[in-house]
Amino acid sequence: MLAKEDMNSISNDLFLLVLHLSGRIFNPSTMFKGLPIPPSHTKVLFRLAKLGPCPVSHLANDLIISRPNMTPIIDKLIAEGYADRYDAPNDRRIIMVRLTEKAHTLLHSIEQKAKSLFVEKLSALDEKDLLNLKNIIPELNNIVLKIK
Repeated sequence: MLAKEDMNSISNDLFLLVLHLSGRIFNPSTMFKGLPIPPSHTKVLFRLAKLGPCPVSHLANDLIISRPNMTPIIDKLIAEGYADRYDAPNDRRIIMVRLTEKAHTLLHSIEQKAKSLFVEKLSALDEKDLLNLKNIIPELNNIVLKIK
């Protein structure tokens, strides 16, 4: 295992990376500008896309949102046609939620917008930096996916 100072150094570098990505590459206010639903609701849609159909309580816990605060978000997503609510097949006391095709379409358009913005930002880099990123990003993704 690495020394504590090395772990702290990695932690500091990751923190700076997140700040830089947020400020220079990924600007949430630009990403979610003009969407038909608030960013908090979009966050729920992205999480549901990752988790798949799941109990509302699981979604709330995963997003660290209290269940009473999650209910109006889910209600709004259902009213707007982005989600469906249904009873769990094995236990009708459990309320499940899933994305609709409309939600998948919205998430796809957000993804395409993000990728276009990334291309625009990256076009300012020279070829050497772009090739470095091309090699580093897949490695970084693989490492980050191992973190629980």
